[in-house]
Amino acid sequence: MVVEFLSLVLLLRIALYDIKTHLISNLDIFLIFILFTPKIINKWEFGLVNFVVYLLINVLAKGKIGAGDIKLSAILGLMLDSYLQLFNALSYTWIIGGIYALLMGSRTVAFAPFMICGTYIAKIL
Repeated sequence: MVVEFLSLVLLLRIALYDIKTHLISNLDIFLIFILFTPKIINKWEFGLVNFVVYLLINVLAKGKIGAGDIKLSAILGLMLDSYLQLFNALSYTWIIGGIYALLMGSRTVAFAPFMICGTYIAKIL
């Protein structure tokens, strides 16, 4: 329970910092990785698949996704329990982020908050 609370606090910090600066601190990524280290044994494949998906999107979008978002995707994948949750997390993330970008008319979006929300929605549902 303590790990989950600390994870949520760190993820909120990442989201707020990304909104403010459009950057994700490597220190924050490292700290959340340390918290999730015990999960690596059982869930590394979801982290790896999520990382590869974001990396492929970044390549296809010619570098439009930030490196911090790609690193965060690997960490968020460790929170998931199945490929269905991974698919749902990706879907929720891109749908919510896309709607936000369309409504705001913005070409640049702080994507970490949507990644975090999409992952938590997939976990809950």
